[in-house]
Amino acid sequence: MSDIENTENDGYQRLTPSGMGAVIPWSPGRPVEALAQETKRAALGNGCALVRGLGLDEADFKLLVRSLGDTVDHKFGEGGADLLKLNASHDEGKVVTGRGPLPVHTDGLLVGERVDLIILYAAEFSDAPGSGETYISDQLTAWAEMPEHLRRVLDEYEIEYLVTERGYFPTVPEDWYAIPVTRDYGRVKSLNLATAFPPDVTPRSWEVRVKGMDPELSERFFTELDAFLRSERYAYTHRWQVGDLLIIDNQRTLHGRTAIGPGGTRVLFRGQLTLPDAA
Repeated sequence: MSDIENTENDGYQRLTPSGMGAVIPWSPGRPVEALAQETKRAALGNGCALVRGLGLDEADFKLLVRSLGDTVDHKFGEGGADLLKLNASHDEGKVVTGRGPLPVHTDGLLVGERVDLIILYAAEFSDAPGSGETYISDQLTAWAEMPEHLRRVLDEYEIEYLVTERGYFPTVPEDWYAIPVTRDYGRVKSLNLATAFPPDVTPRSWEVRVKGMDPELSERFFTELDAFLRSERYAYTHRWQVGDLLIIDNQRTLHGRTAIGPGGTRVLFRGQLTLPDAA
């Protein structure tokens, strides 16, 4: 949902009925390093932090990212961990940096990389309502409240992936490979997965299946799981404005995006960080 929930006892406005998210008021002119520290605390405590009305250039953004923590050991085919431009490319075959939707997923999943924080900043944005939006799911609460028939699949089966966007993920296996459904780096145990692209969407960045399950049942499972994780109780959908900053705890949440409209402009700066185990 897009409406902001009531204020909790720490003074922050929440983004979902489940209590995820924090909206941070910010005064112009305060240093980037101070912005980094406040948003980091809020994101780690609440799953994500939102600040509006900033004016960051590329140098400011890189300083913000490096003030937050250590950049990941980058294993992707484009950009860097301190700055990748998600630029809604029209180039054929682009998915992650392209214009189509991205299903619910966790960053670093396919390349086996630990990502603790995701930093997104809207440098340019102009699109129709419903297009080019980022959604964030409170996966810890959703997992705790998950229907038993969905939980049983995650507990008893392996999940396998086939990466089809080789230009963006050049280092991963070329055939189907299994990835553990959960992860625990010492801070929090959480789901470690991606759901499926809609059947009518091409190109896709990956395919996913439940190993050993009938293909039709596997497809039905991912459709239902995606709908549950994106239901109103758990998911916040962000309509971007230039100057918006989202800091996302990649261990506590899952995220994705809606497709960018044919005439839409969407340029997000993205950074990825790992944090000390004690963070």
